[in-house]
Amino acid sequence: MSIRRTFAVIAATAALAGGGLVLAAPANAAACDSWGATGTPGDIVGAYASGSLCDDPVTGRLDLEVLLKDTAADGMSACVQIHATYADGGTRDEWVYNSGGSGSTKVAQYSFASSVRGMWVREGRGKGGVCTVMAGGVHTIYTY
Repeated sequence: MSIRRTFAVIAATAALAGGGLVLAAPANAAACDSWGATGTPGDIVGAYASGSLCDDPVTGRLDLEVLLKDTAADGMSACVQIHATYADGGTRDEWVYNSGGSGSTKVAQYSFASSVRGMWVREGRGKGGVCTVMAGGVHTIYTY
């Protein structure tokens, strides 16, 4: 999935009551892709992570939304790690913790610089705001 390489122009059309009126999305609309870790190497029992990744053509930044759900009544909290790599070799890690108990959800949003070259996620579980058990692999959600 490379949003930047496939993003050229987004257009949506609608004909209204045969009048031939056409509505188009603005040329500066963000291109978004949804993602989910379920069924991937980044998946772990007890956590459910999904979301969307949008390429903002105005700012050039990648905007990430994460939905994290705790899916097990096991006394542990759900968490997810987001890892980004940049063109200059730098990295950035973000951690989302959901300590609300089984069935609870947490939403987080992040913005990444346009020089991101890759991004992956992996689910986990933990206690006290610390992930202690992580999925054995990762799920890539972006490559440039």
